[in-house]
Amino acid sequence: MAVRISEFLSGSVRARIIGDPNKKVLSALIAQEVPLYDVHSLEDHRYDLTLNLRHVWALIAVTREISAKLRFLDKFGLPFVLWRAGRRKVFLAGAAFFVAALYVLSSFIWHVQIAGTDQPEAIATALEKLHIYPGGLLYKVLDQDSVQMALLDALPDISWIGVRISGTSVYVRVIPRTPLAPPVHTEPQNIVAADPGVVANVLADHGQALVKPGQFVPQGTVLISGILEDGKTVHADGQVRAIVWYRTDLTLPLQTVVDTLTGAYVQHDYLIIGGLPIQVWGFSHPPYKYTEIQSHDTPVTMGDVRLPLVWRVEKVYEAQPHKTVWTLKSLIDRGLHFAAKDVLAGLSGEANVLRQNVLQRKVEHGNLYMTVWTEVLQDIGTPQPIASQPAKQ
Repeated sequence: MAVRISEFLSGSVRARIIGDPNKKVLSALIAQEVPLYDVHSLEDHRYDLTLNLRHVWALIAVTREISAKLRFLDKFGLPFVLWRAGRRKVFLAGAAFFVAALYVLSSFIWHVQIAGTDQPEAIATALEKLHIYPGGLLYKVLDQDSVQMALLDALPDISWIGVRISGTSVYVRVIPRTPLAPPVHTEPQNIVAADPGVVANVLADHGQALVKPGQFVPQGTVLISGILEDGKTVHADGQVRAIVWYRTDLTLPLQTVVDTLTGAYVQHDYLIIGGLPIQVWGFSHPPYKYTEIQSHDTPVTMGDVRLPLVWRVEKVYEAQPHKTVWTLKSLIDRGLHFAAKDVLAGLSGEANVLRQNVLQRKVEHGNLYMTVWTEVLQDIGTPQPIASQPAKQ
């Protein structure tokens, strides 16, 4: 291996000797102690040999003296590489610029990955104060242990945090503290009705139930009292499910227009640098009257390093308006569905729709106007401190 490396550094030449049946050139070179490699005999009094670049003039002198023909077959080694590079100054300058640019780019942080937490924004904010963010300089970053200790001091809700700096990437792994059990509430309170309704069932975990199934209760009625018969006060708790009614007014159009895609599209490609999209391909304008745009972003990476660049593929699809004419029955069914969905969306906790009735409906100005009565089974209990209650129930 040392011989081969020295050959590369000093340069070697592969030559062919022609018209030397007695191999006088070879004997003369050996007599001059010229190192020769890979000597191969050929037909018609020819043979090939390899020698160091500094012995080429000795080879030329011997072949002229013996009147043999000399042909150079190949040249290899560092001197020839430098000679070729010198003839291509633009290529050499480009290679030097690439090496310099690669060195400069490797001095920045290109990728920060945070794992193990559902609030990466807080971790990212703390990392920015330590000069760790995409585009930050690596020489400003402390060692891994110092970063880890600084993050533990800045984030008291973190039980453990690991930091690994690999090249131009920073990986952060977080283990949050296990939350403590919620405190047991002991302050005296009642459970009162948040909405008027007919009680379906009562389950009192703590306190004294004051209502029974089938009883209508107005809003604000005490359902489970935190004042016991002996006058002691407790933290009333439990569930009171009741039937509650809701009225919903809806307006539904008899006709709707929806855009459907035909499959034809025009593609535009963008390179996003610092949030600024620069179009690099697909400059044609779509010849469609109605369009729908769908885009897909792909981060640009170099190996395991994520660069601050994003490649966006934007497709502009041709859309065709499609008109749908609804029947009265289908509109009523949609209205009932929307009314139930709207009622349940405004409730917290478990609730079930028992039945629905259409109180009023009319078709006017291309729309269906309807009023829906929805009957819901829900928990109507809500806590109320006893201090706000009258002294005498």
